[in-house]
Amino acid sequence: MTENGVKGGGGRPVTVEELVALNEEIAALVRAGSPLESGLGRSGEDLPGRLGVIAERLSARMKRGESLVDALDAEKATIPPLYRAVVEAGARTGDVGAALRGMSRYLRGFAEARDAVGLALWYPLVVATLAYALFLGMATVIAPRFHAAFASLGLPTTRALTVIEALGRSAWFWWPIWPLALAAVAIAWVRSGRASRFDAGSWTFLSLFPWMRSLVRDYQSAGFAELTALLLENRIAYPKAVSLAAEATGNARLIDEAHAIAATMERGGTAAEAVGSRTFQAFSPMLRWALAYGHSEGSLVRALRNLAPMYRARAAYKAEKVRLLLPSLVIIVVGASAALLYALTLFLPLTGMLNELAGP
Repeated sequence: MTENGVKGGGGRPVTVEELVALNEEIAALVRAGSPLESGLGRSGEDLPGRLGVIAERLSARMKRGESLVDALDAEKATIPPLYRAVVEAGARTGDVGAALRGMSRYLRGFAEARDAVGLALWYPLVVATLAYALFLGMATVIAPRFHAAFASLGLPTTRALTVIEALGRSAWFWWPIWPLALAAVAIAWVRSGRASRFDAGSWTFLSLFPWMRSLVRDYQSAGFAELTALLLENRIAYPKAVSLAAEATGNARLIDEAHAIAATMERGGTAAEAVGSRTFQAFSPMLRWALAYGHSEGSLVRALRNLAPMYRARAAYKAEKVRLLLPSLVIIVVGASAALLYALTLFLPLTGMLNELAGP
């Protein structure tokens, strides 16, 4: 199995959780001063599933004389390029352990952000799904029976009942809308857990909701600040560090603006000129200031290190607020809609029917 893995080195990208586990295994071996080639081989026997297979492939390559960076590069189908760049930078500066610890902080922050977003969305989606099922049953089962009862008695139906009964007749056409929306959310959620590009770009779907837009932006700003600081600490050139960190957020606008900054600096411009050359809306104001006026590498790293926990704490507060308030808001909206639906479909038509039957 190992030899096949050495030859192929393919497969689907690892998840963020798998990359965290692999990174911690490598970091522990580096701290202990244990040879990576033998240590990863032993880890491959203990790690579950394909994570163990990847560790064994890395071990086999290093036993053949390849460096850790070369072994990771051969696994580019499964290991994200950003991770390889951080390890390579740590090897170049002679402190791989520090680079791995920094990467571990970033990965855990990314995973915590993803978990916070998931917890904020879970309950409202369950309530909305139950409400959708209730409406579907009302339109396809109850409304047609009431409509038939009115017709058999020769009584006029209410307009609301007629509309809902007509919706029930066309339910075969529109009923998949909500299941398809749930499937889109599920696919975006699964993609956000892949570490191929730390695919937070799947989170842009959440930006369609006003109550999630600023939350996701704060988490992306925290990740960008922390990752840029990590890359600069490991002597990655400023333009490349900004580009790599932006690509890891998955935010298309942030990536375009970061590439514009990098292009300006590669042409010989300063950071202040690069940031001031156009309007940067994807970067938050504090990030724009830090990128433009962090005159030396050390001060810029310190500024970014200070910004990252601030953005993460602010995002965590918003996520907690959404998690607490959004279910209540959804229950109020769904409850009011259900009460109105029952009134229009059941109580008003039933009252009208009784009045007609009781009349002369």
